[in-house]
Amino acid sequence: MTPKQPRHLHIDRLDLDLRGIDPLTAQAAVRALGPALARTLGAGPGPRAPGMNVDAGQLATAAAPAPHDLAAAMAQRIATSLKVNKP
Repeated sequence: MTPKQPRHLHIDRLDLDLRGIDPLTAQAAVRALGPALARTLGAGPGPRAPGMNVDAGQLATAAAPAPHDLAAAMAQRIATSLKVNKP
């Protein structure tokens, strides 16, 4: 069995517009986003081209989402965009 090669994704900047989300929920969701992305991407895409911009679009949420549910949904949306936008 071949050992898994480590995968790295360097994010220089991430713009999130969480208007309409309770500030405490938004803060907790953003803190949980890194681990959620790591879980979602797991064996996902490899290294990306430097300077590549990816627009993950919009995400519809419940009126009062749980922070970890919001983080998981954002991570899924970002991961999907990375897979769709492969060079």
